[in-house]
Amino acid sequence: MGYEDRDYFQSKPKFEFSAGLHKGTKGMMIALVAAFIAAIVVSDFFAFTSPEFWASVAAGNEKAVLGYRLFVLAPQNVVPVGGSFAPGHWKLLTHWLVAPGIVTAILDVMMVYFVGRMLEQLLGTRRFLMLLIGACVLSGLLASLVDGWLVGEKISVIMGPGGGIVACFMAPVWIAPRQKSIFGWPVRNVVLGLVAVFTVVALLYGLFGEGPAVGSPTQLIWGAAIGAGYMLWLKKRGRLPSLAGGFQQDQNLQPWEKPGYLNSYEEKSFDERKFLATADKQRKEEEKAQEQRQKDKARLDEILEKISRQGINSLSRAERKFLDDQSNKRK
Repeated sequence: MGYEDRDYFQSKPKFEFSAGLHKGTKGMMIALVAAFIAAIVVSDFFAFTSPEFWASVAAGNEKAVLGYRLFVLAPQNVVPVGGSFAPGHWKLLTHWLVAPGIVTAILDVMMVYFVGRMLEQLLGTRRFLMLLIGACVLSGLLASLVDGWLVGEKISVIMGPGGGIVACFMAPVWIAPRQKSIFGWPVRNVVLGLVAVFTVVALLYGLFGEGPAVGSPTQLIWGAAIGAGYMLWLKKRGRLPSLAGGFQQDQNLQPWEKPGYLNSYEEKSFDERKFLATADKQRKEEEKAQEQRQKDKARLDEILEKISRQGINSLSRAERKFLDDQSNKRK
């Protein structure tokens, strides 16, 4: 096994958009596209918050009603709202597959593509899908419980995987808070800023949008809360992925992964006694070495003088060895 194959030589994955596309992300993208096409075929509508769609539902149009019963989740499908209750609890499992409009559907598929490329390699396919789908279902349920009291007489349309996508976007706040984004800002700040913008826009549209139906004002807020809770749960269990190029928890790092493994940059207090003792030891060693060099030089001079008088054959075995040692030192 070469050194490049060892665990400590392998670089850890980064939190980035350029990672590979894994099977969980591919499957989710295919499911969203297929479900939206199926909803269009079933209902004959591209926008499920449009006045035309809800007028068709009220008029009893078979296709529109079928689309509503399969995919369109509203608060009155879960709890009584304003004296109206039309049970449709199964839609908690299907509402997130279909976006409320074609533009939103395209954006949702793009966002799943991006978050999947970032997260699936880090969390693994099972945990990634657990976070995405679980947040979609739970955010739909929680939105159903509160939206009816916020939008008044309007209908809150709870559709699409927005809650799950926002939950996935919360992951880098804990996984790579100090890693730099493409703008040079910390990933944590960028993500929190984007999530805040998305949730505020959705809230304002849901509260003040016109028409008989509006998008859910709280679905994204619940998604962000669920994503934060999931990451805190992973952190508590010590299961947060460790990244290269970003902040890593010290308890998850091997010694060779910690900053300053080869060089310690800690500032230590100056110990004068230790410094003087070390300096004195070095001085004595240098004096001893100098004394030995002088003795060796004197003996070498004697041997060379003997050679000049009596010839090299007159040297003893010890003198020959000493001469060889001195010759090797000079090489």
